[in-house]
Amino acid sequence: MTFNSYEFIFIFLPVAITVFYSLSRRNTNLAVLWLITASLIFYGSLSLRTLPLLILSVLVNYFMSLRIAHSSAKRLWLILGFTLNFGVLSYFKLSGTLPLGISFYTFTQSAYLFDVYRGCDACGILDYARHITFFGCIASGPIARINDTQPSFSPDYDAIAKGLTLFMIGLFKKVYIADGLARTVNTLFAVSGTLNFTEAWLAALGYALQLYYDFSGYSDMAIGVGLMFGMRLPQNFSSPYKSLSIIDFWRRWHMSLGAWIRDYVYIPLGGSREGELKRTRNVMLAMLFTGLWHGLGWTFIVWGGLHGVLLAVNHWWRKHGVKLPSVLSWLLTFISVLILWVVFRSESLSDAGKMIAAMTYVKNIALPLPYSRYLGFLGKLGIAFMPSVLGGKAFGLAVITIFIMLLAALLMPNTQQVIEGFRPGKLWVTVSVALAVAAFVNFSGVSDFLYFQF
Repeated sequence: MTFNSYEFIFIFLPVAITVFYSLSRRNTNLAVLWLITASLIFYGSLSLRTLPLLILSVLVNYFMSLRIAHSSAKRLWLILGFTLNFGVLSYFKLSGTLPLGISFYTFTQSAYLFDVYRGCDACGILDYARHITFFGCIASGPIARINDTQPSFSPDYDAIAKGLTLFMIGLFKKVYIADGLARTVNTLFAVSGTLNFTEAWLAALGYALQLYYDFSGYSDMAIGVGLMFGMRLPQNFSSPYKSLSIIDFWRRWHMSLGAWIRDYVYIPLGGSREGELKRTRNVMLAMLFTGLWHGLGWTFIVWGGLHGVLLAVNHWWRKHGVKLPSVLSWLLTFISVLILWVVFRSESLSDAGKMIAAMTYVKNIALPLPYSRYLGFLGKLGIAFMPSVLGGKAFGLAVITIFIMLLAALLMPNTQQVIEGFRPGKLWVTVSVALAVAAFVNFSGVSDFLYFQF
């Protein structure tokens, strides 16, 4: 049962909301207990085998938080809690059998331990369990702090309508756009070593857009679910492909993870307070940690390390007043991000190298063989015509889809901007129904969200 399933949309979510607000009128503790129970049911429906690990992790971390709050050896308990959390996470990453959501709830719980160490009041067990297990965040974030997941015990119908709208937008992005792109992307990456220049760029652009619409769609749905319970979950995306620098990109992409890395890795290491050399070191360590969070394979380590290098160069440029025209800044940023997504997506560094080589070999520009009937004159410009792994019709459809989705990501307001001026009304009903119908029509089987694997 995932967000993009009939069971969740038509049974689980309506029941969870109705029972929660019904119990809230009688006893708020009962309502919180119900929310915890519903969240554990949701998690168990996705991964019953690892449900005991989640429950054990919640209990152990809560005990650690109490020891940090009330013991004179606060630092020792904090170190023990971090060591235990990241030791377990590393074990499962190394074993290749990653329990659902463990990266997200490990970071959420570790942040809570650190906040208690810094002086925040420790909460009760029900509030803690509600915060960690909330079904809107447990599988793929956003990585929230405890105040972000504080529910409202009386229904705010405007917030519920707003949340439903966000949910439908996210569902549309996942089912209609991301899953549609996935078919092209998976086909091309499966034969990455044989692609020509055109196919390689199509694969890279397709994956960049698939990942964005898949994960931002999930985040929209999660934030929407949170709003239905009166929660204000943190924003995760702010038009990242509009970024004019790598620094700007990381302020817009997976923002809750970026905030975690900043607050609990980069700043504790010293941030930018101790000179340029140490800032470069801290940036590199923070981005290597970001890569390792996604996985222990070399592709993730190299991806994180290269982003660290680009961030260090970007900081150096800013310090020395190097400025480029906006169009050139955007192009350099987007192409850098695009190439590094190839590394991120590839099964190995060798596969990534082959794909990037194809993207840079301009003498190998080719179009599907059937196109020679209409575009044969392009042969004079050195463009070849050969059989394509996609086939002529699928290739053309992929080009059009990717072009439109890229323009949408670059020119249209993002979801949060759209929802800012939201007011329930006829337009809301029309748009929500249209998005829902488009999504439901394209339900061809429930597909996992890409960030479930991290």
